[in-house]
Amino acid sequence: MSVLNIALTEIHNPEKMQAYIKAAAPLMKRYGAEVVVRGRYVKTLLGDERSPHIAGIFRFPDMETAEQFYSCDEYLALISLRDAAGAMTFNFYEE
Repeated sequence: MSVLNIALTEIHNPEKMQAYIKAAAPLMKRYGAEVVVRGRYVKTLLGDERSPHIAGIFRFPDMETAEQFYSCDEYLALISLRDAAGAMTFNFYEE
């Protein structure tokens, strides 16, 4: 069953964020992830307003593949760049 990875990112360093995205995107594609939507924060209508952030929704073929992606050596090598770029939250939902 496919899963949606909803990623929220509070950006701390835009240049490093661009470098992280550039490095992670082809790797995600190799693991069968597809971009459903990407967007930049506009406004909060309900709940606590957060710092400016971006959101992305990515579809993985299944949870096992998503976990393989996030634990592969190539992705693990990006964690320091990811963390320097911003604070991220990854949530997964079955479709």
